[in-house]
Amino acid sequence: MSENVHNPIMNNTGYYYVNGGNNNDEIDLFDLLYKLWSRKLIILAVSLIATLFAGIYAFTAKEQWTAKVYICMPRIAQINDYLELRRAFSLVSGTDANVQNIANSLFADFISMASSPDEKLAFLSHSDYFFEQTKNMDEISQRRWLSEMAEKGLTISPPDEKRNLPYFAISLTADNPRVAQAMLESYVQRINDKVIEQDDSEFRNKLAAMIQARKKEKQDIDFNLKANRNNQLANLERSLNTAQKAGIKNYYTNTSEKGSTKIELTNTVHQYMLGENFLSAEIQSLSDSPIIYPVRYYEIERELEMLEPLLKQQAGALSYRYQLSPGEYLKKDRPKRALILALGGILGVMVGVGFVLIHCSIKDFRRNRQRRSIAENIS
Repeated sequence: MSENVHNPIMNNTGYYYVNGGNNNDEIDLFDLLYKLWSRKLIILAVSLIATLFAGIYAFTAKEQWTAKVYICMPRIAQINDYLELRRAFSLVSGTDANVQNIANSLFADFISMASSPDEKLAFLSHSDYFFEQTKNMDEISQRRWLSEMAEKGLTISPPDEKRNLPYFAISLTADNPRVAQAMLESYVQRINDKVIEQDDSEFRNKLAAMIQARKKEKQDIDFNLKANRNNQLANLERSLNTAQKAGIKNYYTNTSEKGSTKIELTNTVHQYMLGENFLSAEIQSLSDSPIIYPVRYYEIERELEMLEPLLKQQAGALSYRYQLSPGEYLKKDRPKRALILALGGILGVMVGVGFVLIHCSIKDFRRNRQRRSIAENIS
């Protein structure tokens, strides 16, 4: 409470004038509350005006919504057709077709591509949302908008161990909840399609290369066998021609005294000594009989029968699995209308109270100055 100090002053007539002064070191709380209460309408009016302006801003400011999905490695059922192709290929190639490794590889490719700034910019630059937001901007402003949107509006977050979330999160921010959700779904689908398309292209390149290698090996075996037969027939025909000219009809041997053969008839140079009859029969038999292929030739045929149909097969797959779908998480980031209205009301009260206190202080200052002036005149 303030202490009133009474200063008696004697005037010319002999009477005393008592001047009440306030000690500035203390505040009269009751007096303060009385002043505020007596001017409560002013405070209320200022508070209502501030709340009104806050409400206008809250309901007219541009909204910002965030859609989010949580994703993890796909299940086997989601890549079943894809696995069938890889397993059929691995039976011939001998490569590993481990399900876990394949699923991990697909998901790693998905995360890598989804996090790529180039992919973000390519997606955003062809979206209707981009054209709507930047239709009145120049080229530099459009690029700045794209860069900021790719960096802050479309984000990929790793698993958060502190929050016990072992999933990757993809978030997209837009000024409309439906737009944010639709764009996020579109981006996830786009990345999945590109990952599967890229992986399928690499797989088909390997498959085509293996088929070409098997066909080449088969052609080499066939060529070598046919070349050997042609060479054998040419040698036999030459020997037959020689035997005919020499008049050798049947097998001819020239033996020594001990009866041993002096000329090796397996030598093609002396093959004519087998005789015309034998050589003719051999040529006829060799010409009429089919080529006898090795086991490897038929193994290659079987492998080609397994591989070639794979080129025509199309297998779709999902390189991710939702743990939280796009429609399940939609958050309004701004404006927070309730908070803005509350802050507007509080600010209005503070401004109103401040105005009243300043106004009362000015009035008190003027009143005290007037009293001191009167007191000085009396004295």
